[in-house]
Amino acid sequence: MYCTVKALTLLLESYKQRNQGLTVKKEIKTLESRQIYRNRWMSLKEDRILRADGSEGLYSVIEKDDFVVIIPVENDEIYLVEQYRYPLGQRTTELPQGSWECSRDAAPEDVARGELKEETGLSAGKMEYVGYQKLAQGYSAQGYHIYLATELTFTGQQLEEEEYGLKVKKIKISAFAQLIRDGKITDATSVTAFLLARTKNMIS
Repeated sequence: MYCTVKALTLLLESYKQRNQGLTVKKEIKTLESRQIYRNRWMSLKEDRILRADGSEGLYSVIEKDDFVVIIPVENDEIYLVEQYRYPLGQRTTELPQGSWECSRDAAPEDVARGELKEETGLSAGKMEYVGYQKLAQGYSAQGYHIYLATELTFTGQQLEEEEYGLKVKKIKISAFAQLIRDGKITDATSVTAFLLARTKNMIS
């Protein structure tokens, strides 16, 4: 047993010495990048790339600012928003979320407090950071910060024109979990945020 452990230790030290100072190389190299489209919410670029095997190709990337997702909880209930999602052609139920395109340098917690008040009319006495996730890393580097909002007081909605028709609903946390299990909550961001908070025992 001692010889085996000693051999493994020597092998590990040898590996460290051989790889000391090495840097991780990009598997795909960008040869050329050009912007195809841009508006105030997003931009689309198309890159000509070189893969590790020497083959070339095209890769389209959507660039969007990070955003925030808020889990507003009051006792054993959770606040949700229902709004019309144009790409789907239907209304969906989600957690409050959004970004500040006009204030890109704002702290994520400030954005979370602002979006919570804007969409639900609620102010949080306590805002806890849950974590950070990527949205769709196959075509975008955009991610989102997740916050748990508690000690809530109602101060009035401040909806933007793009949020016309948004409705607020409050249901049991257990009912929301059941909606997720039943496939009734189709917004992956809301599902991920809720489940991450649960795995960290931040909500029951």
